[in-house]
Amino acid sequence: MQKVDGVETVRVSLKDGLTILDLKPGNSVTLANLRQIIKNNGFVSKEATVDASGRPDSSDTFVVSGTNERIAIARPPQSVGADWRLSVTAPKR
Repeated sequence: MQKVDGVETVRVSLKDGLTILDLKPGNSVTLANLRQIIKNNGFVSKEATVDASGRPDSSDTFVVSGTNERIAIARPPQSVGADWRLSVTAPKR
């Protein structure tokens, strides 16, 4: 993950099954790309918590600024300053 353009820092806890990524401002990394990298490395991507700039598009979709990636969300996003915090559903198998 550290080699992905736009990723600033990576913290991993194998014990907790958790990866925390801090992305550089203005990055063009998509959640779909990150999930594919996780899958390609033999891990399973589950629900994620994301802080992002963008806008809710409906009660179950969020559009990320810059990439226009449409993300299915588990519950309505919460405003955090100028950004949003959202829970993203796990990918369907």
